[in-house]
Amino acid sequence: KNLIQDGDKIVGVLCHDLVRDEDVTIYADITVNAAGAWAGEIAHTVGIEVNIMQGKGTMIAAARRVVNTVVNRCKMPADGDIIVPAHTVAIIGTTDERVADPEHFAIEPWEVNLMMEEAAKLVPSWKETRMLRCWGGVRPLYQETKVADTRDVTRAYTLLDHETRDGVTGFITITGGKWTTFRQMAEVTVNRVCEKLGVERPCSTADTPVPNPFGHTGRYHYLGQRLAEVEKEKKFDALICECELVTRTDVEKAITQGEAKTLDDIRRDIRLGMGPCQGGFCTYRAAGIWHELRDDPVEVTNVTLRDFLQERWKGLRPILWGQQLKQERLDELIYLSVLNADHLPGETASRLGPAMYEKGSIEENPKAVT
Repeated sequence: KNLIQDGDKIVGVLCHDLVRDEDVTIYADITVNAAGAWAGEIAHTVGIEVNIMQGKGTMIAAARRVVNTVVNRCKMPADGDIIVPAHTVAIIGTTDERVADPEHFAIEPWEVNLMMEEAAKLVPSWKETRMLRCWGGVRPLYQETKVADTRDVTRAYTLLDHETRDGVTGFITITGGKWTTFRQMAEVTVNRVCEKLGVERPCSTADTPVPNPFGHTGRYHYLGQRLAEVEKEKKFDALICECELVTRTDVEKAITQGEAKTLDDIRRDIRLGMGPCQGGFCTYRAAGIWHELRDDPVEVTNVTLRDFLQERWKGLRPILWGQQLKQERLDELIYLSVLNADHLPGETASRLGPAMYEKGSIEENPKAVT
């Protein structure tokens, strides 16, 4: 929520625990601001200016792996110049548009149209492929001087020592960068923290391998592995998510061992609801298991069910045409017409209801035809 300042020194932070819904105060000798697109907002709470430009990137996932290796256009960085296969899908990306708020932004119809056109230049069959989902992320781009276009801003990371920069001790900001440099960002940040604390320890980042994705944790997988297990053990009647071959055992482990707090946590853990039906057939099944194992009040289960459906809807709305439009019509019938999900007991921040189906990007998108 904000930094705690004592004179010219940052001594801690006041946070809000979203799981327990309570404020938490944390005191520390050194506070590291690694808040990504929110880094500037956090620094501003103590009057420090960190010029973060928020560059929105929009991506679209096709419902199958149209390629099995990365395909990248050999030209200067531009919108829609790369297709990346991931799990059961292929992703086209990305745009780069400056936004004012990293929490509230829209996926514009022109972005979807542009991604579709650019993807077809790389893979001609793209336009005939079922689109699964569309989403956007915000890049924390740092630059001391102002520029008009976020593509002109470096993707390099920057470590800001606010003692030398702003005269405020006990405070460091690490910003910029990307996933390919995040371990190096962590290394240089911790090295600076150790230097300030007078700690002398050799850095082990370069010598520590990334954890084996198919190791003992069991949290990583590929679909062929799941299919082999289902066929070998005849678990067909135990499938909760048929698209991603998630079994009841997988869901139970995510709840009891993975410490999931919402259905969306389960999705991130085992890909529940990430297939073509986008939660149409698995959400109510998973919600039943959730309620059975956690023994929450029914209102709490209803809230997590509705919020999960709402999050799925956000990514569906921009690409509602063809097969995915038909699928979402079926999902509407299941959850609104049969299960009456919009009137189940329990308050929620989501806006699940018939109104969300009345107007979307269908009429705005010239490709949105059945």
